[in-house]
Amino acid sequence: MAEISATGQPADMLDGYRRDAGLSHGDLWLRYFELGGMSNALELEAILYGALEPSPHDREVIAHALNERFVELGGNHPVPYTESDATKRRTRTAGRGSHRFAPPRSC
Repeated sequence: MAEISATGQPADMLDGYRRDAGLSHGDLWLRYFELGGMSNALELEAILYGALEPSPHDREVIAHALNERFVELGGNHPVPYTESDATKRRTRTAGRGSHRFAPPRSC
């Protein structure tokens, strides 16, 4: 049985995506660092194997780095971002469209 991380997903899920993207640990670390990741290469490897729980920021940056690679390969964005982030985006954009083209009020 696979280990489950605190996020409820298999502990090595991110490493599986890394392998699918054809990136070495060093290649992923460089992409992660370029996007603002602050963990060192050893910490990133521990996160990938599920030995270290990433911060929400690190989890997002890793997912973004992997998704950029999949786009380079002609794919989509298979690595999920955090659920709370998706919920925040939906909340911020809810209702915007209904008021965008409202007619101007006359005085």
